[in-house]
Amino acid sequence: MTTRKNISIRDEQEEWIQDNHLNLSSFVQEKLDELIEERES
Repeated sequence: MTTRKNISIRDEQEEWIQDNHLNLSSFVQEKLDELIEERES
């Protein structure tokens, strides 16, 4: 199951994301998983 959330980013971040074809959703999910893992250890 997934939940939709809205976030705000700066204009230069949006430009970088577009230039680098980053999937922001996947990126955030991966980083959150890393943080969760670190804090549960």
